[in-house]
Amino acid sequence: MIDTHCHIDLHDRPLDAISKFTSRQMECVSVTMLPSHYKLSLPHLEAYDNIHASLGLHPLRAREGKRELAQFIQLAKAAEYIGEIGLDFSRDGKSTRALQEEMFAEVLPSLKGGKFVSVHSRESAKKLLEMLSEARVAPVCFHYFTGAPSLAQEVIQAGHYMSFNLRMLTGRHKSLLSQVPAERVLIESDAPFLTESPHLAVANAYSTVAKHWGITLPEAEGLISRNFLRCRTARDITC
Repeated sequence: MIDTHCHIDLHDRPLDAISKFTSRQMECVSVTMLPSHYKLSLPHLEAYDNIHASLGLHPLRAREGKRELAQFIQLAKAAEYIGEIGLDFSRDGKSTRALQEEMFAEVLPSLKGGKFVSVHSRESAKKLLEMLSEARVAPVCFHYFTGAPSLAQEVIQAGHYMSFNLRMLTGRHKSLLSQVPAERVLIESDAPFLTESPHLAVANAYSTVAKHWGITLPEAEGLISRNFLRCRTARDITC
């Protein structure tokens, strides 16, 4: 099983979270908010083959992130995992909308070349998709997507993937799973924001999608593992 979006560094006890993933032979993409956070996490995660450090530049940290933009671009040359990055046009992010768009445009060229990229798109998926397409960056993973069904179809038609957390699968967004092809589905915990036990949330999410698809849990694990391997940006594509 694979958790494609977990903030391990924000857990009260990060090593406990890692231990639980490791003991259950689960993989995890450990997303970060800023390049400086990514650099701090690297020495702690390098001993774990199943935990993937991910270089972040969160849109809600845009003012701080502006000071670390050059560092992001430099670190992205070697980083295999990118996230959490993106845009946020909600009430929390609207004051920095112009800055977010400016910074995202600058990092887009750094996303190509076979990287796994997890993007934040709260109330901004249309613009995010437009910018990705213009820069010919795909596929990426839309984390915790909450846009309209018609917009979800645009995301899928552009070649991207979506990661579902347990809240999405059991709450008001659960119908979205029926609109996304199984071969474009990934699983996330978004811990610790949604849960303090990401390993359990991910296991429950896998069971939920397996039941929805009418297949066994091992079959769902294999399908999602293949999706994870395919969700890597191309060097240069036409979206």
